[in-house]
Amino acid sequence: MTMPETTASTPGRADIQAVDRVGQILGLFADGTTHLTTNGVALALGLNRTTAHRYLTSMAAEDLLRVSTDPPGYGLGSLILRLGGQAIGKRRVVAISAERMTRLADKVGTTISLSLWTPAGPVVARVQEPQGRGIVLTYRVGTVMPVDTAQAVVFLAFRRDAEDVEESLRSLPEPAQSITRAKVGEVRRTGLATAVSEVNGTCGLAAPIFDSTGVCAALAIVDTIGSATNSAFSHRLGHLQEAAQDLTARLGGSAPDWIG
Repeated sequence: MTMPETTASTPGRADIQAVDRVGQILGLFADGTTHLTTNGVALALGLNRTTAHRYLTSMAAEDLLRVSTDPPGYGLGSLILRLGGQAIGKRRVVAISAERMTRLADKVGTTISLSLWTPAGPVVARVQEPQGRGIVLTYRVGTVMPVDTAQAVVFLAFRRDAEDVEESLRSLPEPAQSITRAKVGEVRRTGLATAVSEVNGTCGLAAPIFDSTGVCAALAIVDTIGSATNSAFSHRLGHLQEAAQDLTARLGGSAPDWIG
């Protein structure tokens, strides 16, 4: 039996070409690039601008990309970030932290999150909610945390790539940039970060976890703004710091000598 020839106009072949092209576009993020432009994609992949634009808008419609206005272009979409969160969830620090996060969540009575650094910023890799509490604040695994959150500040304070840290800080408008710079300095002194969001009424407390290579994760408590002013605040900070130090020891890491 003679099989029909497959041409570029055959639906199956066209589908394969489309999947291949989507993979090539996503691959442009692999070198640490955080956003793409139509002209940049066209140049990198040898496409005309109209074709590149069609692919980018279609990928944005499917949440593979998101439209960015500052800077203009396209960043990774929520679907890719959620899948990425599941992938990084297989890292050793995530597996080791599971039992410790459960104990911490039950002890402080609120949600605990673990974030890892990616080119897009801190991404939530694991979430643990407390048992027996009907209403809790929480995150979705794969959520990218903004640069001015407690989790992000922890990474900015201890990451060794000074150029990348500075680029992240410069991405913030004033006065948020100056406030975050001050918080980075404070975290380097104390080893703990706090951040309050008036917009969504939340308070985040975060501490760094270190392995043999340096800071590898941020362990955080998330609750309502009211929790930042009640008597349990210092109690929670103590338990958070203890858990982060315990996980650091289990990973064979150590905090910088100059903390504190």
